[in-house]
Amino acid sequence: MAVFMPELPDLEVFKTNVYGRLASKRLVGLEIFNPKKVFAAKKTLTDDLVGRDLTCINRVGKELFFDFGDRRVIAAHLMLNGEISVVAEEAASEIKFKIFSMRFECDTVVFSDKGSLCTIKYMPVSGKAPDAFDEAFTFDYFSGAVRGKQRANIKAFLIDQSVVKGIGNAYVDEILWAARISPHSLAGKIPEDKLKELYNAINDVLRGAVDSIKRISPDIISGEERSFLKVHNRAIKKTETGYPIITERIASKITYYTEEQAVYV
Repeated sequence: MAVFMPELPDLEVFKTNVYGRLASKRLVGLEIFNPKKVFAAKKTLTDDLVGRDLTCINRVGKELFFDFGDRRVIAAHLMLNGEISVVAEEAASEIKFKIFSMRFECDTVVFSDKGSLCTIKYMPVSGKAPDAFDEAFTFDYFSGAVRGKQRANIKAFLIDQSVVKGIGNAYVDEILWAARISPHSLAGKIPEDKLKELYNAINDVLRGAVDSIKRISPDIISGEERSFLKVHNRAIKKTETGYPIITERIASKITYYTEEQAVYV
């Protein structure tokens, strides 16, 4: 099975489902299992958070923000193999490769990662780039970012988290296919009308993916549900439009696309 780093649609569903289990629950304890991946001292976290209620879980880019109010936020980045488990306290000890855990009144949330890449931060500082679902991610912003990086490969441009947060390899392929723009294109060479199509495809593809994941795997909080993808999908050889899917390394990423996507160079 292919392994995917969770991207915006996955994390949107994860946050809803995890919060559904932990909503307004009080934190009663926490443990650090891999100090190299938890960027805060246990004493600081314990003093600041234990005894507080979880007010919400937000998502910014590829991170989940566990908010305990008064700017006291735990940020989790799952990276490639990170997993979230919500289990009874006695079951938490059975989970392998643990990074960090938070024990609530009824359940314990455990972050684990067999590759030890998952990171936990406290009171993170957000960068300047908007999230793909942020109101600040307007077409004016998007086109301005393109003008600033005209020679950039369009796939590398869309993956760049300093341009827009939350989009990764798989969904860039889906977005470019939806807009019928080749991943070999240069950002600054894409005509204005096609750039607008690309911008609209970002929202349409990502929101459509959230809906698909909820429909197919309504309770998912880790792992992947990508069976519905239309081009970045090892299980299919042709798109619904009948074009063979080409696989090639572009912008240092395994890329899926078709010849129906126009090249702008």
